[in-house]
Amino acid sequence: MDSLRKTGPDVFQVGPQLLARLAGPESGWRDHALPRDDGAVRFRTGRIGPGISLTSSDCRLRGDYRSRIDHGGAVGVLAFGLSGTSLFGCGDTAPRHTVRAGDVWLFRLDDAPITRLTPAQERAGMLAVKFDLDRVGEALDGAGLNRMPGGTRAVRLGRSESGAGRLRLLLDNGLASPLDRLMAESAALGMLAHWLAPLAAARSTAGGTANSGAADGGALGDGERHGLARVADLLLSDLCHPPSLERLAEAAGMSHARLNRCFRKAYGRTVFAWLRDHRLERAEHCLREGGQSVTEIAFLCGFSSSSHFAAAFRERHGCSPAEFRQRRRDRR
Repeated sequence: MDSLRKTGPDVFQVGPQLLARLAGPESGWRDHALPRDDGAVRFRTGRIGPGISLTSSDCRLRGDYRSRIDHGGAVGVLAFGLSGTSLFGCGDTAPRHTVRAGDVWLFRLDDAPITRLTPAQERAGMLAVKFDLDRVGEALDGAGLNRMPGGTRAVRLGRSESGAGRLRLLLDNGLASPLDRLMAESAALGMLAHWLAPLAAARSTAGGTANSGAADGGALGDGERHGLARVADLLLSDLCHPPSLERLAEAAGMSHARLNRCFRKAYGRTVFAWLRDHRLERAEHCLREGGQSVTEIAFLCGFSSSSHFAAAFRERHGCSPAEFRQRRRDRR
């Protein structure tokens, strides 16, 4: 196990050269430790294929841990919360996003570092699957994760109670042989596709609805269209924790009453009615895909409980989520 030292008084700084040294040229996992007086930070790194690497971290802390990682290139980070809580930011001044156990986030870093704050706690674990954008940039663009101001993007993809089980395909892979690494590469790309698919479907529907709605409801000004695009982006970025109407209106640069009027003109619905429809559309997609329980899908799509999800789904489809899934199976 490599023992590292903190390179600054308050923040563990990791640049491109140190990242390359941590990953190492050889196959398999490499174990590292960052000694601390107030606990321990341990992490493992491994390369699994061209432009794809893994970092698994385990923090046990009596004080806060801060790090700043500069990848020296454009990357996408698929982050899985394994235990505890950590906060991540895309850039030094960007807002921090909370990653909890069971959460799945995607961070797109075009030209900014990723910062981490892990508060004092008994245990906080993460798995980060890092993709060079040369490999997955087109897929991210197709899911609506285009370059944002400052070159960063953070999206909460959802929450899955069974997520840790799927991760065993990576965490339990020794990465020792070419076949091991090929299997890990397949698993990593499959996970990325799995989590991007419903987001891509929602983005596609949002774009089509906006175009037809604007045509039917009258012309909107450029500023209004750009404001609505920012609002739709904020809502789709995290279906589970949408901003308040006041915060959305501030992002759009208009009052909340005007925002709802413009939104209805463009999309045919008010802001949160539109959000509810997209939650149900994403849930329908997940039910068709299979692999997740109804409860998992409910929380993934932002419903407060499985009963709330079932009631909303029945109102829209005339059947429960379980009945909808069974009918799909019966047709095959």
